[in-house]
Amino acid sequence: MNIAVFELSSVFEQLCEFSRCHCLAICGGLVPFNLILSFLTLVYVVRQASPSLIQRNAIAVYGGVTLMVLHVSTWFLIGVVMVPTFLLPAFGAVCVAINLWGTQAPASLRRFLFWLWGTVLKRSERATI
Repeated sequence: MNIAVFELSSVFEQLCEFSRCHCLAICGGLVPFNLILSFLTLVYVVRQASPSLIQRNAIAVYGGVTLMVLHVSTWFLIGVVMVPTFLLPAFGAVCVAINLWGTQAPASLRRFLFWLWGTVLKRSERATI
């Protein structure tokens, strides 16, 4: 029994070390992945795509955010407290919030996006010289 616990602990430590050694590659892949898919959720909502397409997209984002949070937690485990270790979970929370909103209340999100777009256009018209 002790050998199995030791082996499991060893595998966990190796996974954590792998995560920390390849931090730039992991974050360099997961951040754009979540950003692009969250943007696609917004596009799908505006274009009134099928709910199943939005849900599949959201599931992919939830997976990416989960991996990113697990990766950041390996840094917290060894006591590294830096700006990225707080920004990445916050970024993940924003991605999850966008996708939850897109799956649970797409009409509300669509109205908000059109309102936001109209506000930005009005400000850009006033800003011209």
